[in-house]
Amino acid sequence: MKPLPLNVQTLYADLAQSVTFSTNRPGSIFTQTARGRQYLYVTEKDGATRAQRYLGPATDPAALRQANDIRRAAGDARARRTTVSMLKRSGIPAPPLHMGRLLEAVANAGLFRSGVVLVGTGAYQVYSAAVGAALAHGTLMTQDADLALATLAVATEPEGQSLLDVLQRADPTFSAQMGLDPRDPPKRFRSAAGFEVDVITRFRRRSDEERAVRIPGLQCAAQPLRYLEFLIADPIMAVALYGSGVPVTIPQPARYAVHKLVLAQVRSDMSAKRGKDLAQARELIDALRLSDPDAVDAALADARRRGTKWKTHVDRSLRELGLDGA
Repeated sequence: MKPLPLNVQTLYADLAQSVTFSTNRPGSIFTQTARGRQYLYVTEKDGATRAQRYLGPATDPAALRQANDIRRAAGDARARRTTVSMLKRSGIPAPPLHMGRLLEAVANAGLFRSGVVLVGTGAYQVYSAAVGAALAHGTLMTQDADLALATLAVATEPEGQSLLDVLQRADPTFSAQMGLDPRDPPKRFRSAAGFEVDVITRFRRRSDEERAVRIPGLQCAAQPLRYLEFLIADPIMAVALYGSGVPVTIPQPARYAVHKLVLAQVRSDMSAKRGKDLAQARELIDALRLSDPDAVDAALADARRRGTKWKTHVDRSLRELGLDGA
């Protein structure tokens, strides 16, 4: 496992701090004249779409202050885009275009701030910079994204938008994939190119496995999954290298690795995903042993305390990876 150069790690840390403290969305300010008066508008990028928003009369102090804030945010965004390009040239994996647009639209809707956690390979693509190591499997392409809900009260900002509305800003061809009962809200969405977004949530009771739960604030449903509560406990903020940097919420890398150890034993031996689970777990554990070994030990201990089945799954996967002493 090769650690990223210190200057690259520092550059990423500066980017993450800049993104975290960015309070205004960038945009392009323009004026329109009507009946001899000028009015301020802004054009903002959101995934694959660009939308215009009215700010107010060009003589209104509040509108002028807002326009100046947006111009400053645009300048900051240009600087961050340069940093993102430098990090990508250094070899840090970045999401492909369709994933980047999706993450940008979800972030702009405030969903990562209100309880949505990006999991699966989409999250793994963000881990290289977060753990300070070049992860080979971080370059894998994926045709799906999993959005885990830490709370059922999640909603967009401003409220009233559906998850489909948000996804269609990333790709207008997204459509809801309805289940057997058309009265049930959708829990899966698919674009014309075959890119799928699944909405999942933590398992709460035995009956949850059989039926998705409604998420009124997003006008969709979420499929409860076992073991997910462990994965999304105390998630972290990271930056996806798309555009000027997209702030996303992802699981703690140590929890992600241990969760993959468990899933590898739950899946069938013939499952194509089983090998990927073990490979991602191994890469993350090796990286964290260099940068944050205590995090690995804490995640392993937490999983083993959850019962005999958890301990058996974890230890079997570690033996398969030759990490029996972990």
